Amino acid sequence: MALSFAQAELIGLILHSCLFGLYLFLFFSSLPFDIDIEFNIRPKAYNTVLLISNALLFMLISAHWVVQIIRSQRAFIYSDGEAGDAASAYYAFPADYMNLLKESLYLAQTFIGDCTMIYRLWIVYNKKAYVTVVPALMMAVYATSAIAVVIALGKTTVGENIFISTAGVWAIMVFSTTVATNVLTTSLITARIWSIKRKVRGVALQSGGLASVLHIIIESAALYTTTALLTLIGYSTEQAWQFITIDMISPIIGISFTLISVRVSRSTPSQGIYSTHDTPSSNVVRIRGVESRREAIGLDTISVNVTQHVSKHTDLEDGLNGSGVGDESLSDSDQKRHF
Repeated sequence: MALSFAQAELIGLILHSCLFGLYLFLFFSSLPFDIDIEFNIRPKAYNTVLLISNALLFMLISAHWVVQIIRSQRAFIYSDGEAGDAASAYYAFPADYMNLLKESLYLAQTFIGDCTMIYRLWIVYNKKAYVTVVPALMMAVYATSAIAVVIALGKTTVGENIFISTAGVWAIMVFSTTVATNVLTTSLITARIWSIKRKVRGVALQSGGLASVLHIIIESAALYTTTALLTLIGYSTEQAWQFITIDMISPIIGISFTLISVRVSRSTPSQGIYSTHDTPSSNVVRIRGVESRREAIGLDTISVNVTQHVSKHTDLEDGLNGSGVGDESLSDSDQKRHF
């Protein structure tokens, strides 16, 4: 039996509520302060842009969930006793003002989430504007499509097939641009961090280093991108189950955002001294590295400080100066990242 609109929306609401509960936990865990056992509040330093984004997402995601609850009441309670499948008929009318409000809230959340990824990309590339040009253009296309889809939804009529309507065309553009933006920004951030990691490959980084940050970003971005991609596929193939995934996207946007903050803040600083020996030509190469990170909160600055001191001596130098020490220093500049 085919899944009806009402069934899809009900399943979506249940999953939405479960994910919203998880999001609330992560949101409060990501706030820039600590509370000790005596309930004393100790504020932390924070990144203003990401803190404001976090607050805006919280308000939008919470409002989106409330709107979904109200819509479910209208569909399943207020329409009780009406002839036919009144709930499906209610959900099948996209021009309803509550549906327009729901879609507007979702589109605003996605816009903020994607802009945050572009901001992180800008920071990771040392605030070089050129790397954000293409993602910014894609977000301009997204914003135009988002406005157009809300206007088109408001003009739909009862019984109109939403999937092949003008609104449906704009909706596919919305999903396509947000997926493309996330894939692009995540790939560029990954490439940058991987490049930094390769530059300091002579230093043995313990767990919680750059690789850990890299995994956190990829996994968090993949969570949202996968859901958005499923929604795009469902919408393009006119499947009712896409209403389930689209309801899940709202809290997943918040989960992806706060998950980066919480997981990074849980990482512990590490310090170590490591040595490697290269024996060819009787050379002895000693590499002494110190790697440290400051990770107070994901809304703050992650500083990755890597210093490499290379001391090198040869058997020939041993004979010439008696001490056998010829020093050479190499220092990699600090890499500061905001996540």
